[in-house]
Amino acid sequence: MRHAVGKLLPFVFLIVLAGVLSATTRGFATVQNAATILRFSSVIVIMGVGMTFVIISAGIDLSVGSVLAFSSIIAAWAMKAGIPLGLSLLIGVLTGTAWGLFNGGLIILLDLPPFVVTLASMWMARGSATLLAKWISGYGTSIEITSDGFDFVGAGNIAGHIPTPFVIMAIVIALGHYVLRHTRLGRYTFAIGSNVEAARFSGISVKRYTMAVYVILGTLAGIAGMIEASINRGGHATLGEGYELLVIAAVIIGGGSFSGGVGSIAGTVTGALIMGVIRNGCILLGLDYEWQLVVISLLIIIAVAFDTFQRRRSGA
Repeated sequence: MRHAVGKLLPFVFLIVLAGVLSATTRGFATVQNAATILRFSSVIVIMGVGMTFVIISAGIDLSVGSVLAFSSIIAAWAMKAGIPLGLSLLIGVLTGTAWGLFNGGLIILLDLPPFVVTLASMWMARGSATLLAKWISGYGTSIEITSDGFDFVGAGNIAGHIPTPFVIMAIVIALGHYVLRHTRLGRYTFAIGSNVEAARFSGISVKRYTMAVYVILGTLAGIAGMIEASINRGGHATLGEGYELLVIAAVIIGGGSFSGGVGSIAGTVTGALIMGVIRNGCILLGLDYEWQLVVISLLIIIAVAFDTFQRRRSGA
């Protein structure tokens, strides 16, 4: 019963928050504003789906924001070199996959803590993106791309009014939910996060599935990088700054646990939408960006405290 209540709380909070803002804030309850919230939230949700797998496995990845930026630079570089748009986007996505392989490889082969590995990767990817952008452009940290096809990825609409990022997000959510709940990878991810030694003694290849979750997250960071690059009309070394914290917060606010073994795609989506609504509400109300940080920080503390309380009650 307590577990069910815990899963419903983020959703209830989102509904109440949206209701309050709809009643008190002009311009919030409009189709255009809903599209704006979804467009912003899509990148966090897409990476959040991958982070859900990682956190359920009792891991963490601090590098996703920097990987997003690095992937955007590589894709822009490919387009500048005359490579077709579709192939350039694929190269950008596979760049994220490569970073996932790098992170997972260091974690499982050298038995290093995920926090340390991905913290180092965060700085490495960001620094590499900056150096590469300066080398390509010759003077700045951006590679501008002007292409109608490229704009469509992040800033376009399908059927006239459905944001393209929303469609991509919906596909990622559906696939992520199916894999997590109905495949061996999903079951083993929960098993590893709940008790890694028990999973190992049960015959689960912990290293293989640990690698898999980091590769999934890296790939999704690459996809998010293509959306962000499209919205910003090119690759930028500064894209995704601070996104790693927003992505982790989405999972935790949505009911995930740093201890592992707990989480859901629906919860992560709800957590990301909560932050998107808070951001949008603050903008419409004219509040400073710092207020968003304060509110989100309080939500993280409440979510972690609630999870800790639940675990203590379960163990009592």
